Amino acid sequence: MKRFLSGALPFYALAALAMCMYLVLYRTSLFDLNTIVQDATGSAWFPVFMFVCVLLESVFPYFGYFPGTALILMSVALTPKSADVPVFVMAWLAIIVGAVLSYGQARFFRPFLQRVASKAALRRCESLFDAYGPYARIALFVHPNACAMYFTALGLLGRRLTAELAYLCVGAAAAVSILFVIVTRLVSSVGPTDDGQLQVLLAAALVAIGTLVGLYAALRPQRAA
Repeated sequence: MKRFLSGALPFYALAALAMCMYLVLYRTSLFDLNTIVQDATGSAWFPVFMFVCVLLESVFPYFGYFPGTALILMSVALTPKSADVPVFVMAWLAIIVGAVLSYGQARFFRPFLQRVASKAALRRCESLFDAYGPYARIALFVHPNACAMYFTALGLLGRRLTAELAYLCVGAAAAVSILFVIVTRLVSSVGPTDDGQLQVLLAAALVAIGTLVGLYAALRPQRAA
């Protein structure tokens, strides 16, 4: 059970944050997100707007869960013509820049971590990363928050960034492509307004992925000491 939770909890946490944002954005009167996105998609500044939103979502841990991905989904569902090359490129760049910033701030705080954390705890983190690090790259294809967490871990452990940049570029492109394809091909029938169905689908997908990762971690044979 402990091994299952170690693999599944990060994705479950992201799903919980997604549902919290769903409740705030769609079940309260604090924001009229449909109006905001509709106004933004009609502006020449929409690619810049998308870059900023996805960047905020892609920097860990300062902004927690910012609904940048939800805005991508809504912009495509509400105005499919807005999902053009500039928007794709800006969202892709935002994920890359956010991951690099996450790595940089983790490296900046690494000396502090080394002073407050025990050597045994750091060795444990190193061993977990060595065991599951290659599989954690799957997160790069899933969600900007998960991508930022992975690169934060890289920075905290002092791993090289250059060796991971190719995975980052491909993963970011795949993540944004999947979002566009899913919305335009499968859930564009949402119509002229969005009542949060896309956000709920995203949370459900994160729960499913977390469960699969947890099961893999639980069933994977232990490495010999």
